[in-house]
Amino acid sequence: MRSARSDPFTPGFGNLPRIFAGRSTELNDLTSMVDRLWDGVYEQPRMVTGDRGMGKTSLLLQFEQEQLEAGRWVVRAAATRDGAVVARLCRGLADVLWEHDVAGQLAETARSVLARLAGISVSSLGVSIDREHDTGAMSVGDELRDLLTATARLAREHDTVLVLLIDETQNIDLDTLGQLFYAIQEVQGITIVERDEDSGAMRRDSLPMAVVVAGLPGLVGRLKRAGSTFGERSRPHRLLALERPELLVALREFGRDGGAAFDADAADIVADACGGYPYFLHVVGSHVWRAGDGEVIDAEEALLGVRQAAPYLADFYDQRLAEIGQLQRSYLATAAAIPPEQRTSAVVAEALGRPSSQLGSTLGALIDTHGLLRSDGTGRLVFALPGLDRFLADRSP
Repeated sequence: MRSARSDPFTPGFGNLPRIFAGRSTELNDLTSMVDRLWDGVYEQPRMVTGDRGMGKTSLLLQFEQEQLEAGRWVVRAAATRDGAVVARLCRGLADVLWEHDVAGQLAETARSVLARLAGISVSSLGVSIDREHDTGAMSVGDELRDLLTATARLAREHDTVLVLLIDETQNIDLDTLGQLFYAIQEVQGITIVERDEDSGAMRRDSLPMAVVVAGLPGLVGRLKRAGSTFGERSRPHRLLALERPELLVALREFGRDGGAAFDADAADIVADACGGYPYFLHVVGSHVWRAGDGEVIDAEEALLGVRQAAPYLADFYDQRLAEIGQLQRSYLATAAAIPPEQRTSAVVAEALGRPSSQLGSTLGALIDTHGLLRSDGTGRLVFALPGLDRFLADRSP
């Protein structure tokens, strides 16, 4: 018998669900990146972007868990607007060195960097932090380069890979963002030349340091403003809505985990209601789960759960719309009233009675800053947040 206690869905942001569904393409690429770096092959950083609730943090957490199980040295830091991301990276590096019993092997110069950057002292005896530490006017990029280089060299000596995961990267101030990617570029540009034991040929190995940054769709624009061409050229992974087959597989797995099953009609109803948006999958799925107590979830229960979830989805849309200006709202409402196959920037501008040239910054903000629209590659505009177009159309006078 299913109940609230057995509900396998976990609505919310930034958590790792009990069942991680979808994103196999992205996970496979991230795993391949680490494996190739372990072999000494250069791999560029990965940039994971997507709207809130698309599963960026969940993807990082799942990847982190898999890499920890594989014995990699993983450091994860979430950026906040207080500029503390470098200190968090330093603390993470110190913790990794201590946990793997190699802190005493870190070069003295790198230990000095930890002390200067974050007031951290690390040795074979443990890790200590100076809470009153002041970084002053040091060159963060150069210092971080030296620290990451020393740690990556240690990882190589211990036959593993240093994996850096930085979440909410859009919160990093432009100066720090530029210096962070400068340090990453410098470290990833280092090669170690050795003779291959089998062929006798000289071989260049890159240092084993994998980097994944995640943030909102405007992250690319921030890297451009920070002057980091290297960061802009990170291999992108734009997280969009889950495909329907992925959703149906996810529902089957969630049901199995909770001890119940969605019949075909119920699964279709839930898939339609959440539109492939991971956050909505958990909100709708949870309400549908709690709409009955049988071992099979049928269409009637699914429809009831969808109705009960509707106010929560509407509240979510309202929160997103509250973040934008009136002209941006008008642009979205106008776009929502246009059939998808005709929805281009020129058609929207014409409907608003303004030339496209006057609306360029408005459209740019909706795409790059707020992540509410995107181009489908053929010139048409698509709502990045599933169901937002229907929500706006239903509210139009």
